[in-house]
Amino acid sequence: MNKLNTLSSRFILLFCAITIPLLIILFLVGSYSKSVVLTQVANSYQHLVNSNLNAIDRSLDDITTNMVDIVNNSDDFQRFGHPGLSDSDYYFAQSELIHRLTTYQSYYHSVDMFFIYSMTTASLYSTNLLGAATGYYEPVRAWIDRSFHRPELLKQYMYKWSIIKIEDQYFLFRLVSDDLTNNAYVGAIINVNSLKSPLGNLDVRGGGGILVLGDDGGVLSNPSAPLSTSTKLPADELKQSGSFSVTEGKAKLLVVSKHSATAGISFAVVIPNSELLWGLSRFQTVINLLPLIVLAMLVLYLFIFRNIIFNPIRNLLGAIRRIKEGDMSTRLPNSQIMEFAIINHTFNNMVEEITDLKIDVYEENLRAQQAELKHLQTQINPHFFLNTLNIIFQLADLKRTELVKKTVRHMVHYFRFSLRTNRESITLAQELEHIRNYLEIQKMRFQDSFAFDIRVQDELLEAKLPALLVQPFVENAMVHGMSVKNAPFILRLSARRLDESSMEIEIEDNGKGMPAEKLAELNDGSYAPDSDDHHIGIWNVRKRLTMHYGDKAELRFDANEPGGVRIRLVLPIEYV
Repeated sequence: MNKLNTLSSRFILLFCAITIPLLIILFLVGSYSKSVVLTQVANSYQHLVNSNLNAIDRSLDDITTNMVDIVNNSDDFQRFGHPGLSDSDYYFAQSELIHRLTTYQSYYHSVDMFFIYSMTTASLYSTNLLGAATGYYEPVRAWIDRSFHRPELLKQYMYKWSIIKIEDQYFLFRLVSDDLTNNAYVGAIINVNSLKSPLGNLDVRGGGGILVLGDDGGVLSNPSAPLSTSTKLPADELKQSGSFSVTEGKAKLLVVSKHSATAGISFAVVIPNSELLWGLSRFQTVINLLPLIVLAMLVLYLFIFRNIIFNPIRNLLGAIRRIKEGDMSTRLPNSQIMEFAIINHTFNNMVEEITDLKIDVYEENLRAQQAELKHLQTQINPHFFLNTLNIIFQLADLKRTELVKKTVRHMVHYFRFSLRTNRESITLAQELEHIRNYLEIQKMRFQDSFAFDIRVQDELLEAKLPALLVQPFVENAMVHGMSVKNAPFILRLSARRLDESSMEIEIEDNGKGMPAEKLAELNDGSYAPDSDDHHIGIWNVRKRLTMHYGDKAELRFDANEPGGVRIRLVLPIEYV
């Protein structure tokens, strides 16, 4: 039989007929690509740099125009610098100006700070410092304030954007006023690193970066790590706004730059030539090695073709053996051959059906264990425990022995209840005693800043309810509603009979309260917390109410008057 008629021989001939011409074409393309890649990359980056810097120039012109408009047309600006202005008029004038400048700042994202200055009162007011130099708020304000005590500098800042240095950062600075004798100024300051933000996501490869440079070629921005040693580039080349190459040490760099006459700065994208040609060099190496690669691929393809039938069979037998040994996680991979795909799919379904029962039982046990663990973890609040220990320490330090004993007694009762509450139901008296221990400890902590009042009808003390049903609301009130800035924080808890079959428990405070939207969200029956630590106690109580009482229980959140939150809990009366 003619060997050329075999499938393997024809496969090799077809593969060679396709790959050999392709290798020749790839070799020629790789050689040509090396000669044009620098030009293409430079043109691409040049367009991006030009667009970015033109946008910055337009933005700087717009900023200047808006500041000039404030000086020429704003009555508030005229009053702001006017001597003899009343305190209220002065306050409203500067407030309106800062509000207007804040609006500009939200629109012009490159501006880090707007400010106004009154020579009459020597007062400086500014917006927040944003952008790339947020940590320089005080040094920037101090520098601006000092500049107004140097009249010789004000003139150069009023007619153009100037480059200044504050500590280790460079900024663009501009002032606008009627003239040098005016008593009020409006200005803007921009960190040069903020100007790089639009190009922040530009892919300049490893070893490259984006630089902002001055007219002398000095680097003004914070360079990226690969360019941290770069301190200066040729000033003449930068002013011509194009691409050029420089040598730094042993590395040759491609620089694509654009100069701004408006700001007196230049933008430059700096990329090592080695990074630009890295891909092409590897490509050329691959092309040279392709004959060997092709040979290896042919051997590999023949081996795969030879074993295309036997490998799936071996996989199937191995999977059956592992299942027999108890490894129920065994699955067969998908196959491109239809017959084996059907066999593998059927086998996997069979194994999944066998393991479903085991998995269901395991997951149910796991959920029960996780729920129990979560319950145990939430029984002891580490912050509350540490705060209580701190109170005991302070009382012991003051030699208040009786108060130490009292606090320890309340703490012991509180944690004994928390650790031993494994019963499904307890009496209202037991719940209130636990709450009283918690509140007595809080009273020791906050002293005169906190007071509480518990009032319950005696006939309800033996009423039965789920354990820890009321305590989460009391703790939430202390954690989220407590405020010691104004009047003392007062928490009231009451329980009364509504009718023969139901009782009402109310928890109310005069604390910080909640927004109406949050109250509506908590009153929604479908409310669920965003995470396990966000109002998980409220969600837990609502779920337990539904499980224990169905629709016979009611939970309601309302705003308290004049402040705080009122929680109303209506429960069926059940006795032990």
